[in-house]
Amino acid sequence: MSTPRSAAILPLGRILAGALALLLERRTAVLHAMTLPWVIHAVLEVWLAVAAQSAQAALPALLLLRAAVYVLLAVMIHRLILIGPSAVPAFGIAPFGLRELRYLGWSAAQFLAAAFVLLLASPLVAISQPIGLAVGLIAAAWVVGRMALALPEIALERVVDLTSIWNLGRGAGFGLGMIVIGLPFATLVFLPLAMSGNLILRLISMTGSMLFVVFALAALALAWRHLDWLRRPGADPAAPASVNLGPDAARGLLEVDVSGTFGARDFGHVASGDGLLPYHGRLKGLVITLNGAAWEGSERAWDALDTLLAHLGFVRVHHEHLQRVALVAPGDWQSLAERLGKHFAHAEFRTFAHDEVQSARAWCANET
Repeated sequence: MSTPRSAAILPLGRILAGALALLLERRTAVLHAMTLPWVIHAVLEVWLAVAAQSAQAALPALLLLRAAVYVLLAVMIHRLILIGPSAVPAFGIAPFGLRELRYLGWSAAQFLAAAFVLLLASPLVAISQPIGLAVGLIAAAWVVGRMALALPEIALERVVDLTSIWNLGRGAGFGLGMIVIGLPFATLVFLPLAMSGNLILRLISMTGSMLFVVFALAALALAWRHLDWLRRPGADPAAPASVNLGPDAARGLLEVDVSGTFGARDFGHVASGDGLLPYHGRLKGLVITLNGAAWEGSERAWDALDTLLAHLGFVRVHHEHLQRVALVAPGDWQSLAERLGKHFAHAEFRTFAHDEVQSARAWCANET
């Protein structure tokens, strides 16, 4: 990840609107992701209602179980936004593995960092309690927000380090704090229902709170993607959408045509490549065409292409279905063929010149 050259401006309104739009568009997958934590939480609420004493005795184990399924939910929502609906298993039933342990560990590190910041603000609290608390909470939200950028990367199974994550969030700390602290804090509106003795009202409170958390997780994933693109050399997040997906179901191909640099306005767009699989069963090939001087075969161009491939959702989920991958690009990409091929472990990889598009398609479709 590149070291930032300047402070970033996080378009919070656009991020929130984009998160809401994607959640509505992928609502079936959202419901699947929420199913397991909702059921476990509902069972706990019912148990507390009908047998409070035995439920209280088992409460530590139940809370631990609930924390685990909420980590699964968080990972699935990040992957749903960044990869696509295919990343969410049926009814949210997925194994709790190393990825989830890393996610839980980083979340714990955020909590400890926030506690440390609040401890540093304690002298201000002694001087003026309202001002000291406000300063401490704002500072803690800023730190937690910047650290939270690691969570979507962990969900994508990337290796993260604090220095890179901290640099990535430079200038966007307060916006990120609003996402990871402000949105979940809004669940307090459901507190009166949660304190009610009525089981139905408590279940409504639980559902509303979970939806707010899902919204915050989706917004964090989009904020990470925006900042990740923004920090890449040559990326222009203000540029118009530059990626076109052209599925050819008859030949079993998917064509990804990139004009200029890949910008942040392409949020979620590349994930639509998953739609080809149900119609053809198995992709024979993927043709990636890079247009423009920005894609000359240099290290800067490699960084940009590496980022593009990392965000092609169907590649991460369905790469084992691909048999052949062709790259049509200006400049000399032959020297990078081995590095590019690492994104497609189960496929043959070949580069083509710009005047060989038809040859690339025929080769990917195994017609030659």
